[in-house]
Amino acid sequence: MSGKNTSNKKIVAIVLIVIGLLSSVFGILGLTGGGGMDPYDARNGVVLVAVSVTDTSSGASAAGTGTGWAIGKPGKPVEYIITNGHVVEMAYVYPQLDSAYSGNIRVIFNAAENDYVVPEVVYYSAPEDKDIAILKLPSATDKRTPLSIRSSDKVEIGEDAWALGYPGISSDFQQYNTFSPEDITLTRGIISKRNRPTGSQYEAYQMDVYINGGNSGGPLVDKNGNVIGINSAGIHNSDGGSEGVNYAIISDELTKILDSEGITYTKAGGISWTKPWMGYVFLPIGIILLVGGAFTMVKTQKDGTSGASANKGKKAKGLPLKGGSGKSGNTPVLRGVTGKYAGQSFNLSNGRVTIGRDASVCNIVYDKNMPGISGRHCQVAYQPGEGCFIITDLGSSYGTFLGNGKKLTANVAEKLSSGDTFYLCDTGNQFVVTKE
Repeated sequence: MSGKNTSNKKIVAIVLIVIGLLSSVFGILGLTGGGGMDPYDARNGVVLVAVSVTDTSSGASAAGTGTGWAIGKPGKPVEYIITNGHVVEMAYVYPQLDSAYSGNIRVIFNAAENDYVVPEVVYYSAPEDKDIAILKLPSATDKRTPLSIRSSDKVEIGEDAWALGYPGISSDFQQYNTFSPEDITLTRGIISKRNRPTGSQYEAYQMDVYINGGNSGGPLVDKNGNVIGINSAGIHNSDGGSEGVNYAIISDELTKILDSEGITYTKAGGISWTKPWMGYVFLPIGIILLVGGAFTMVKTQKDGTSGASANKGKKAKGLPLKGGSGKSGNTPVLRGVTGKYAGQSFNLSNGRVTIGRDASVCNIVYDKNMPGISGRHCQVAYQPGEGCFIITDLGSSYGTFLGNGKKLTANVAEKLSSGDTFYLCDTGNQFVVTKE
């Protein structure tokens, strides 16, 4: 009879812990405003757009740059890039007006590696109209990740916003530009109001987020990295200084075009229903249930031990622990070598481990402001059937590297043997997989 009571208590403990975990998750989401990435990680979806036009009759030429960003479905290769119409205008329109002109448009992934493609302009709207251009890549690529688009109707005046791009003034004063995600400039401000700029046919956010030449076409994102607008213009005085009045085309102007063109994109808002009050209600409840469940589980184990001691002297029959052999050196572990987790070990017998800054999804959590570490940086698992470890980079900004310096390709699994090392961003965050 005591065995049945112990079993019932264990079920109650498990139920309390499960409900407590769910409540805690809802509470955390309520306080943090939902999941998604953050403005910093949104850089993985941004590219440089370089254009040029040449008058073949005279040899005269002109060139310029802007910013673009990727759309599509999460986890799928990117096929389309969004930018401003005025970014590609001279390279796209001039050759149509006069056959003497020859235009060139390039989407650049990494200038240092001469990594670029020549896209096709599948949609163009003039600056005085919607000022939007959609570029189709010659083939889908995983060199950038698609960004989610949030409805303009859900954006509030006074909300924080971040602009991502390649402003020319920044590039002019930086040595060794690669024009990769690491060279992107991130600027922050607030949404001041929503209006229709003079001489245009689109609605825009007025904001104090700095927009300089080269920022045009880049994404304006919210705190979760969702695109809420397309950076389009900044007002400057006669001396070239910013007046603090800048514009970004609202996201709904773009989604209407994408819908009419039949182009796939991802809508933000999978968990945007979370509200701050949920944190104040669900988080305390979750903590209380977790503590109650843990207490009940401990008490149940003690009761079970007491019952077992009453049978002392009797030979017990049972099965060995799953995966155990009674010998040391068979438990797969992940151990920190340098950095915050140096000397700490994590058992990989029970599943994969996720490393990053997002406490809601990661098992090994770095500080929110830890440089070089993404929200979801990488995952490590053990494959008992093959007797090897598996590591996968999750599209981190600064990369995951093997001990020999090889940079992992995002979302592509790599096998490791016992004793192999890897690091996040640099060797200051190094780990080793082994068996203990």
